[in-house]
Amino acid sequence: MSIRLEEYKDRVNFKGRSKREYVKTKVTESIMSLIEDSQYGFTIDVYDKTNKTYSSHDVAILSTKTTQEYEAANIIAPLEVGLDKGTIFKWDGYNWIVLKKMFRPDQPGFNGIAYRCTGELKWIDDDGILHVQPAYIRSGRITNALGVTPDVNRVFDNIVMHDTDWNMMAATQQPNPLPLLHPEMRFVIKGQSYRVTNVDNVSIDNVSILSLVDDKTLDTDDLINDIAYADEYEYTIANDLGEEVKLYAGDVMELPVRVLRDGIRVEEPYTLTSSDSSIVEVNGNKLIGRGLGTVTITATLNRNETKKEEFTVIVSEQHTTQEAQLFIEGSDYIEWNTYEDYYLSSKEIGQFTYDVQSKIHVEDEDITDEEGNVIGIRLTIKDKYSGKIVLTGYTETSEVKKTIYIRTV
Repeated sequence: MSIRLEEYKDRVNFKGRSKREYVKTKVTESIMSLIEDSQYGFTIDVYDKTNKTYSSHDVAILSTKTTQEYEAANIIAPLEVGLDKGTIFKWDGYNWIVLKKMFRPDQPGFNGIAYRCTGELKWIDDDGILHVQPAYIRSGRITNALGVTPDVNRVFDNIVMHDTDWNMMAATQQPNPLPLLHPEMRFVIKGQSYRVTNVDNVSIDNVSILSLVDDKTLDTDDLINDIAYADEYEYTIANDLGEEVKLYAGDVMELPVRVLRDGIRVEEPYTLTSSDSSIVEVNGNKLIGRGLGTVTITATLNRNETKKEEFTVIVSEQHTTQEAQLFIEGSDYIEWNTYEDYYLSSKEIGQFTYDVQSKIHVEDEDITDEEGNVIGIRLTIKDKYSGKIVLTGYTETSEVKKTIYIRTV
């Protein structure tokens, strides 16, 4: 009997100094074998909500279960992957959220159930920043097992819901910091408007469970991009060179992009992208002519990627004498009962017309040189309507437009 005990101790000490360490070592080896030596090994991209970045990790996904109501996956991973309840990851072309953890805290790995996110929650905060969170969303109460074995993995049976006024429920990663999700918030999900009646941040660690009811669709709801109150702020992106910009091969040009909120110019970060970097390369807000042709430059507001504007850039061969890019100089907005003056950037003789796109009453006056030639126009706003004016300037060979917004005082 004593010999057998010593042999057992030798085997334990070979893998660890105690039975517990031996078990941990064997579990770790089993996990790594599943990942590296079997058909269950996959690579997933795990979302870090603090840094808002993804990182790739190898895990084992033992099985999936698909019903009419949900799709679930049993996932096993080493502890260093950092999976936990509420973790969002990308796999198989979808976002998934972990809603159940089955390993004890002292065991050397993660074993849990993740559910394929069936939609996204999008909202714009008080600072105008767009938030997007993947979520598991379903009609009725989320009480099913949502796991590989429905009778065992009943994730939502004990959730804390104090109201009975709901017909949809959504589970998503808790925002950082809390509380960003709260009752009376509104969401648009797949073209339908909903209102939040309750938020449970208690029942599942790191997970917010929302009760939702149908809500009336408002004029400010964006049903295409699924954003409630999307038009509370009207953002406009423009540039002084107009919708068509000319650039010579080998030249570098700074694109004068302007961001306006409700007609007022604001300092907002934006990103420029090129449809073909072999023709025009983007470096910050500079355009570099790399080849001949036509490309589309897209300016996208960083805080809200649904707000964007496209400009056409034409790259032509270098000429000995380059023509300056024509645009209209002057303010982007006019305040009530004031005026602003506008000129062609070339300072040459030209003509101006304008299109008033609201009830604004505009008075205009030509600005002339000493010889009586028109070189600019003065626009005066006489009443208190909001809106915009599209001003067009003409020379013998060119035409350029500028949008002017009426700013309230």
